Amino acid sequence: MNHTRIAAEALRYRLNLVRRPLVDDSEWDLEQMASQSVTAADPRVDAAIRRVATAWMRAGFRPEGLCEPWHGDDVDALFHSCPDLVDALDDIVRVATRSFAA
Repeated sequence: MNHTRIAAEALRYRLNLVRRPLVDDSEWDLEQMASQSVTAADPRVDAAIRRVATAWMRAGFRPEGLCEPWHGDDVDALFHSCPDLVDALDDIVRVATRSFAA
């Protein structure tokens, strides 16, 4: 699994949950932010990716889907039924924004 791709999709999905007017991500380079969050080697990012990937697999989703845009009722249901997964996404966002700002 490509952790940078998973982190990018996690960032994209989380920002879509709080999309405009709260967040305008048009000027953000999510791919670069994802790369920086993974290369920061922060254990919170690794743990978040692991939690999401484990829940993803238990839900019966295709593993390759982690590296593709996350969308659909099944994906939404997974994150709505497991608030700790949204917390995992927030961990990735925190590290990504901190790394991007540095």
